[in-house]
Amino acid sequence: MTLRAPRPDDVQGQLERNLEDPDRGYGEDDARRWIGHGITEAWKTGERLAFVIEYQGRYAGTASLQPDADGNARVHYGLYRWARGAGVASRSVRLLLEFGFGTCGFHVVRWWARVGNWPSRRVAWATGFSFGETIPRLAEEGGRRVDAWTGWIGPSDPRKPRKPWFVHPVLETSRLRLRPWRADEAPRIAAGRTNQATAHFLPFVPQPFTAEDARFWLKDLAEQAASGVRYNWCVADSVTDLGLGNLTLFNLHQGLQQGHDGEIGYWLHPDAQGRGVMPEAISRMAEWYFSPERAGGLDGRRLVIRTAATNHAARRVAEKLNFRHAGTEREAFPLGNGTLDARVTYDLLTADHRPPHD
Repeated sequence: MTLRAPRPDDVQGQLERNLEDPDRGYGEDDARRWIGHGITEAWKTGERLAFVIEYQGRYAGTASLQPDADGNARVHYGLYRWARGAGVASRSVRLLLEFGFGTCGFHVVRWWARVGNWPSRRVAWATGFSFGETIPRLAEEGGRRVDAWTGWIGPSDPRKPRKPWFVHPVLETSRLRLRPWRADEAPRIAAGRTNQATAHFLPFVPQPFTAEDARFWLKDLAEQAASGVRYNWCVADSVTDLGLGNLTLFNLHQGLQQGHDGEIGYWLHPDAQGRGVMPEAISRMAEWYFSPERAGGLDGRRLVIRTAATNHAARRVAEKLNFRHAGTEREAFPLGNGTLDARVTYDLLTADHRPPHD
């Protein structure tokens, strides 16, 4: 892979790149102008320091730095579809950063992308950018204002991910499949989270929980995984693939012996309750969680469940799975009726884990 100046034969590659994304509104004339003299003129004026990305001897896209008046720059990159998935964009950005910091002397390189542009975010994550606030209506795209993710990197920052990007393993039992949620399941999620028990024990969850709330929640799940904050599995029927509930793993941190400690949360659609679904799902997730990394697990040390003392259904799940009652905090769990319940904590160590009993 090489970053280089443009050549006349790059026009065809840029044109095909534009045709891949017609919403950008660039055509053949734009490709000829950009390759023929646009890049050269941008260098002369200092408006943009752009390179052609060559991969396997072919035009693969462009990468550039856009300087600003404060001695900083914004990074841009676009890759032809055939070249994606091989780390080409990440390697291009790392080379570009070395040029920007080492040759140009920039203090900070900034990145932003439209919310939902996961390929761009993945490259920024892989090359060590720190992520900041999501800024509403920061950019214009297709004639409308859009929200944008933001990030930055400095000269001494490592060019590798700062946090993990959680990729959910698909976990199966004889009757369940733990998998990521799909966008088309918003109505099922809305129905599952609209009930009296949720209103009482999780008063921060809107009631009724609408399909729009569910769509926002699904976007948040993707953000949580990309930020290395939470795993969220859809607990689905292995035969019909119908979503039955949600299982969350969060508050992950290194324990005293360097194994992970983590907390779990869960909810079930009302029509899936009373069938032993959640104990079976948690047991399967725990098997993966406690497995060593070399076997594809998380090398976990402890799992924790915290719930209201009067949430008997949640407590039964913990006890069925051999979680131990580790403590009770008085007046620590807010309820939907405005009162405070005690909060009970259960934990499970590697040696405690066993399949659920009837």
